[in-house]
Formats: sequence, C-alpha cells, structure tokens
Amino acid sequence: MAKITGYGFWIDIKSLKGADKRNWITCLVTSGLAGGIAGWFSVSLSADNIETFGSMTEQNYIWFAIAEIVLIYTAVYTYIQVLKNQDILFQKYNEMSMIGGALGFILIGIPMAAVSPLISYKIGFVDLFLGFAIGACINGYRFYKLHIK
Repeated sequence: MAKITGYGFWIDIKSLKGADKRNWITCLVTSGLAGGIAGWFSVSLSADNIETFGSMTEQNYIWFAIAEIVLIYTAVYTYIQVLKNQDILFQKYNEMSMIGGALGFILIGIPMAAVSPLISYKIGFVDLFLGFAIGACINGYRFYKLHIK
C-alpha cells in the first residue's frame, strides 16, 4: 500500500508494487508533460495577444493541444488505477485533499475572480487552479498531521 510521506505532499514510490508503481510513475510523467505544455501555451501569447513563438501558421498549436489532452487523460486514468488498489487510509487522504482543493477553489479562486475587475486583472484558469492547489496542499498536510504523524 502507498506510504504517504513528506508531510502529506508525497507518496513513497518504493512502497508501491508492480503495476501500481508503473502507473504512478506514468501519472507523474504525463502530468509533468501536460503541465509543461500548459505553461508553454500560457507564455506563447504575450499580454497584447502577440504570438511570441512565431505565427500560428508556423506553429502547429493544434498538435500541442491534442497532446496535452491525451496526457491529461492518461494521467487521470493511471491515477485512478493506483487509487483503486490502495487501502482505506490512502483513499481517505485522496478525498481530504480533493475536498481541500474544492474549498481552495471556492475560498481563494472565487474572491480573486470577484476582485479582479476592480484591480484590472484578467483572471484565468491557472489562477483558479492555484486556489485548488493551495487548498489541496493545506488539507493534505492536515491529513498527515491528524492521521499519520
């Protein structure tokens, strides 16, 4: 079964066996690649919508978009495969992290969206995801302190 380490921020890969280890590593790699493509997309257009990496006819943006979608679905599928084989403790950790992410989205992302017109800031998906990530990290740490340490 997966061992939760790093104050609730990491899973010890050595604790996984066989297909779970392979699926977990696949999930990490595909998530990283999808994040890299998303980051590239976020900087490929400047604030004035000027393409910084050449014109759209020179670049095949559609292939990057398709690759990102495939990578995201692969990461989700492999994560679910790992999650199905774990014990109740790991499943509760997953639930608590996702609940924290949802609360972070609501308590951080929505106020940012409400205030953004007042400060002339255009909020995007990455800003809302940041709220989710902060909430998930906080609740992952709380779970570690309450149930593991």
